[in-house]
Amino acid sequence: MPTVEIASINSTKLGLDQVDFDIAIIEENKLESHRGLFYDILQQQDGVIVHLGNPDFKNDKEGGFFAGQIIDWSIDSCEYIELPEYSADDLEYNGGANQQFVFKFLEQYISDIDRLLKIALDKSPVKKIYFLTDYQFGPDKGNIEDIYTINDFWTQHNENGLILNTMYEMHGL
Repeated sequence: MPTVEIASINSTKLGLDQVDFDIAIIEENKLESHRGLFYDILQQQDGVIVHLGNPDFKNDKEGGFFAGQIIDWSIDSCEYIELPEYSADDLEYNGGANQQFVFKFLEQYISDIDRLLKIALDKSPVKKIYFLTDYQFGPDKGNIEDIYTINDFWTQHNENGLILNTMYEMHGL
């Protein structure tokens, strides 16, 4: 299942309260993703990270935490995900990557995500945030895209969808 996160660069605290959001959130004051695709980039910076999760995780954040239920999976229709089979003889094992590429959020969660992006940008003293995803069945290589503003991010989302396993960098004034 996908990891979806927002990093507020050089922030010390966002002050988020779970009751204000329909999606589940976890705010941490160390830039550490739940997965490793952008680990090296995040480790070079300071700030706060917000992990976005399925609404049913709002009251249970101790187990697995992922965001598959907030995504509209019909955008990049894939009849089924082919689960990888591990073999010691398979030198080209890829873990199932390159099966899905584009996604959008379900309409009912867009306002929550937009508010989180704006709070993260407002609290960043350098006016810089990252929006990142990490999904086993997405592209096998991570990508970084400077999308400039939150409005540009939503334009990309609405017109073409977002690319899985991409870190979108956004800035403010």
